[in-house]
Amino acid sequence: MSATNVIMPKLGLTMDEGRLIAWHKQEGDRVAEGEVLFEVETDKAAMEVPATTSGYLRRVLAKPDDMIAVAQVVAVITTTADEPVAAVAAPVASAAPPERVAASPAARKRAQELGVDLATIVASKPGRISIEDVEAAAGSAPAAEGETRVPLSRMRKAIATAMSRSSAEAPQFKLERDIDMTRANEQRKRAGVSYTDVVVSAVARALAAHPRLRSRFDGDAVVERAGAHVGLAVAVDDGLLVPVIRDADRKDLAALAKERERLEAAARSGHLGMDDLTGAVISVSNLGSFGVDRFTAIVNPPEAAIVAVGRVRDRVVATGGGPAVRLTVTLTLSVDHRVADGADAARYLEDVARLLEAGE
Repeated sequence: MSATNVIMPKLGLTMDEGRLIAWHKQEGDRVAEGEVLFEVETDKAAMEVPATTSGYLRRVLAKPDDMIAVAQVVAVITTTADEPVAAVAAPVASAAPPERVAASPAARKRAQELGVDLATIVASKPGRISIEDVEAAAGSAPAAEGETRVPLSRMRKAIATAMSRSSAEAPQFKLERDIDMTRANEQRKRAGVSYTDVVVSAVARALAAHPRLRSRFDGDAVVERAGAHVGLAVAVDDGLLVPVIRDADRKDLAALAKERERLEAAARSGHLGMDDLTGAVISVSNLGSFGVDRFTAIVNPPEAAIVAVGRVRDRVVATGGGPAVRLTVTLTLSVDHRVADGADAARYLEDVARLLEAGE
């Protein structure tokens, strides 16, 4: 007989705690490895957490709406249904001292940032003060005339942290290229897919010859990563998620479009899986549908590059010594200068353009 502690997993680079939404199993239930055990809300999305072993759910140590630190034990799975619970060594968070206001670590930190006294806050739910309670209290503070104070959501805070880190730590440069999309458009129509799909495909396939563009900076080394896993920026309520299309270079356009649609739907419904948000080596952000002709995106660490896609539209260009109307798009490649130089990035962008202009 043996017992396995179930812990709150780290579901993202910036995650330090998560809110338990619901259990999919009850104490005493049989659990199979890989079966969904519970659901967690992070600063990015709601995610289903699978069991890492098979057995019986013998003890549940956390309840819905609890804020739980990463690596904290939330349950225990045993190999037999009648294994003594007393034999299981599972740490349970102790109650706060009477003189100390019960609040999650994240709530305490946020209260310090906003200058809110925890003693003045009433928890919205039994237990302890949450980060949402702190932000609600801060939002109720009087603002200057004509202003409305809107506390940051968990997602907006995560975006702010990641983008600030990107700008502060990674020296970045950008390259722009106008690309003739005539043949890519014909290819897109034949396959019944979107412009995003043909661009993601080209971005992924071009990585094969440019390992620097699928690398990450790691202190005293550049780490080359295998697999052309492409992150796709998806706008959601009050934020942005970047689910990952794995092995995008190996998928035909129909399969790639199907996976993109699945990820977009999951992102907007808040039900991305654990593997859907990790592992990207490069990202694509397309604002063309919003009428944007060109823009610069910020690199999302630990990735080394991101491709910003503008609107595909007819433009007058010089061809064969005279003017002609061509369907074009502007791609802007932003790159972590610690990982790659201008020439590396230019050659990569040239290969992306070649694939699109050839309609391959």
